[in-house]
Amino acid sequence: MRRLLSIATAIDTINAAMAKIVCWALLANALLIATNAIARKVFSVAWPLAFDMQWQFFAAVVLLMAAYTLQRDQHVRIDILAQRLGERGLAWLDLIGIVAVLLPVCIAMIWISWPQFATSFLASETRASRESISSLPAWIIKGFIPAGFLLLALQGLAEAVRCVAALRRIAPRPLQRFQLIEREN
Repeated sequence: MRRLLSIATAIDTINAAMAKIVCWALLANALLIATNAIARKVFSVAWPLAFDMQWQFFAAVVLLMAAYTLQRDQHVRIDILAQRLGERGLAWLDLIGIVAVLLPVCIAMIWISWPQFATSFLASETRASRESISSLPAWIIKGFIPAGFLLLALQGLAEAVRCVAALRRIAPRPLQRFQLIEREN
């Protein structure tokens, strides 16, 4: 179990690093949006590539940050049920949710989206061949779908390991782990 908890910590590190990268990229995206807006309003210059990059980046943020959201226990939970359960009950609820819902959905999304990404990548598909007027590669955004769900599945496995450890009284439940960190600070 200690080895699995070490792997779970490594997954946490990967998703925390991804969150930091995405946060810095959010700043770059905000600058891109501002520059594009100023160019359009002040200079009457449209930059279709910037517009495409904005919405694709937003989609990438949602996909890549889902795992970090799960790690920080900020995901949607059925509070009516959760507030009636103790720590062990919450660990069971989380474990069942991860195994019965989260992991099957992640596996299905990876299974469905990977061929779309691979086909798009091999064909060098661009957004111009679809609904966009820019020629931004379409495979980039399509690649974020399996990548995001892979990160989410890995984080789900890490949280499942922690739930089992909590049920065996080896380690605190994931939510409790962050409550302890916040109390120390």
